[in-house]
Amino acid sequence: MTERRFRQGKSGSAAQKFAEQVSDSQHPAADKDQPRPSIDAVARIFRPSRSVMTSARVSRRPWLLVFERRVPPTIDYLMGYTGGSDTLTQVELRFPSCDAAIAYAERQKLNYIVVGRSR
Repeated sequence: MTERRFRQGKSGSAAQKFAEQVSDSQHPAADKDQPRPSIDAVARIFRPSRSVMTSARVSRRPWLLVFERRVPPTIDYLMGYTGGSDTLTQVELRFPSCDAAIAYAERQKLNYIVVGRSR
């Protein structure tokens, strides 16, 4: 276990007590009962539909790779905001073809699902 050292000053005993509390709270057996979120994220590869505001045919729509949520969102009841601790849901990667997106997912060793590919 690593030992933490603090500068000795007027509050040397307070720093010592803090170091003891931190080392006691970080005991490895303390968080065995805590459920851990899954670290294996699932990526979804799809081609988004065209916007309903366009009347022309869109021929060059990119393929997107987005990550599915691993934990449910939390609701702040006071402000009405919805948030969460899963930052992978903010990642959106664009690819020119489905094959390029699949190659990227396999290269990064991601679990992925392809939606809407016609073969």
